[in-house]
Amino acid sequence: MSREFSQQELQAVMQAEEQLRAQGFIVDNDDGKEAADHNSERVSAFFELNKNVPVTVESVLASVQQMRDQLKFKSSAQMVYEKEYQALSPSDQNAFGAWWFSPSTKMTIVIEGDEGFSNAAHIIQWSKGRTFDARTFDLAVSNLTATQGLHLAPYREQVSSGRPGHEPSGPFAPKSDANLSAREAAARRATASSGKPTPAQGTDFRALADAVQGRTHSDTENIHRMYVMKPGTSNVDYEKTYHARRRAAGL
Repeated sequence: MSREFSQQELQAVMQAEEQLRAQGFIVDNDDGKEAADHNSERVSAFFELNKNVPVTVESVLASVQQMRDQLKFKSSAQMVYEKEYQALSPSDQNAFGAWWFSPSTKMTIVIEGDEGFSNAAHIIQWSKGRTFDARTFDLAVSNLTATQGLHLAPYREQVSSGRPGHEPSGPFAPKSDANLSAREAAARRATASSGKPTPAQGTDFRALADAVQGRTHSDTENIHRMYVMKPGTSNVDYEKTYHARRRAAGL
């Protein structure tokens, strides 16, 4: 016979959940229905198997600690992000959300999982005290990538939206050689001379990386926000950045 919980016991569960929520225990469908249902089932099963244990705030908290390795909790990265995000005004939350889910952001940094939570928290922290808009968030990405590092998006092959066999045209077409800066032209000549993606020793990889162009102006802007950091440091590895940007540009 299954155990029936009184109204007082259900109230104790709800009070315990409020404390557990602050510890990252998943109790809401908004945080994941599957995880929330799993936790609810496990806690209910505990009291079903231990009918002599009264349902109180203390016993619910104790049961969760006892079964912690069987339950679902938010990661520390998610909890840090949520604390930062919830401290924002509704208008700032909307501005950040609009930028976060934009195509250009998805192409630049990881926006999902713990790496995404970590990126979002760092960007919000950097942007405090500044105007919450796309320009500020883009500056945050640039500065954080160069200093403490962010989780960058996997490099995706750039596919033209035009018809096969046709070069893009119009205001978002690639810059012609006539519009290249002296540094860009020199960099292009350095790579074009050998026809290989790896330049000769002593090449200015920073110049080469800055000269990589996408199919459109927006593609180029996104590509130029890509950096590869030297492991364990806050320094940019421009040789790897150059090759990464070429892959992103489909070269």
